[in-house]
Amino acid sequence: MSEPWPARHEGDAGLQPHRTQLAWRRTALALLGGSVVAVKVLEPVLGPGALALGAVGLVLAAGLAWASYRRASQPVAGARLVTTCALVTVLLGLGALAFALGR
Repeated sequence: MSEPWPARHEGDAGLQPHRTQLAWRRTALALLGGSVVAVKVLEPVLGPGALALGAVGLVLAAGLAWASYRRASQPVAGARLVTTCALVTVLLGLGALAFALGR
């Protein structure tokens, strides 16, 4: 008697790793866009500090994109992406706080 569903190959994780990589890419793109907008919005308040904050966001977005690619190409999972995302969130929060206090 044949099985109703074809057996998966050993190590085939389906589309879940691909969806995860796409989610991390979207996060990196959102960080990139947020950094550009933060420079435009925070420049009157922070002056050159807004450029520094934007540059940090751009570097972190590039790091997230690179790490998502590397993670997708290697089956070993790590916590570096989560740590990077948390750091970016803290930096964006500090930028928002600086904007709120500058008003």
